[in-house]
Amino acid sequence: MGQIASGATPFDDNPGLKNALDKLERLTSLLRKPEPTNSVPSNPVHALQATTEAAFNPASPEIDVVPATGRKPRSAMSAAPTLLSMKQASAMTTLSVSSIKRMMAAGTFPKPVRLGESRIAFVDAEIHAWVRARIAERD
Repeated sequence: MGQIASGATPFDDNPGLKNALDKLERLTSLLRKPEPTNSVPSNPVHALQATTEAAFNPASPEIDVVPATGRKPRSAMSAAPTLLSMKQASAMTTLSVSSIKRMMAAGTFPKPVRLGESRIAFVDAEIHAWVRARIAERD
């Protein structure tokens, strides 16, 4: 592979590399083509995503009206709080389950929501707030 002749590209003397780059260009050009908006996507995952988005995105956006009281009304589509299991709370805080139980008994951890006789969960936003408070305490 010595010097490159004037006007020649670096892979002119390597047909395997040239073919590989040509193939790569053809494949990436196929990926760049957007699917028509009115047709159903051929990929089942994309079809499921499109169906889910259509189900959760209303056709007409809600109009944000502030009543005379100055308070915003609660939207019917407001997001429900996310609940975390004990294991998820443990993973999020990097605390062990036994440490969380000790802190709950001491009243230094967010209170759980009782879902059944032997099932509890934590509100995601409360766990995040608790973690942010721990971070703020270090300063």
